Amino acid sequence: MRQRPDARSSDEFPKGFRVQRIKVAAAIAVADLPPADIAVYFRNSPEAAKDLLQESYDKRYSPASFIMEESDGFSVGWYSPRLGLECVRRFSNLADAATDYLLFSLGKGRWNSQDRISN
Repeated sequence: MRQRPDARSSDEFPKGFRVQRIKVAAAIAVADLPPADIAVYFRNSPEAAKDLLQESYDKRYSPASFIMEESDGFSVGWYSPRLGLECVRRFSNLADAATDYLLFSLGKGRWNSQDRISN
């Protein structure tokens, strides 16, 4: 059965979204914490955030959630071969981007950081 995102945040997810598999154990361990606590965790544990970034780069399937480093920060969103990039949010730091990526990938909503870069 395909999992759908939480109803409270369905407008922040693309049509056809499905919950993604996260294999980074440290990220899964904090996934049920409040979003602000997840962000603090990634600030204090940058290696876990880097592991999520690497896991996204290693994905070999689509459609899929993604996190990627850019020249001025990080982008998080959804990629499908048919529609390209969707639901993209940009962040100035990896901790906030990793928080958004984890929440988004698991269908739990999006992270609304003060360090989010306007699109």
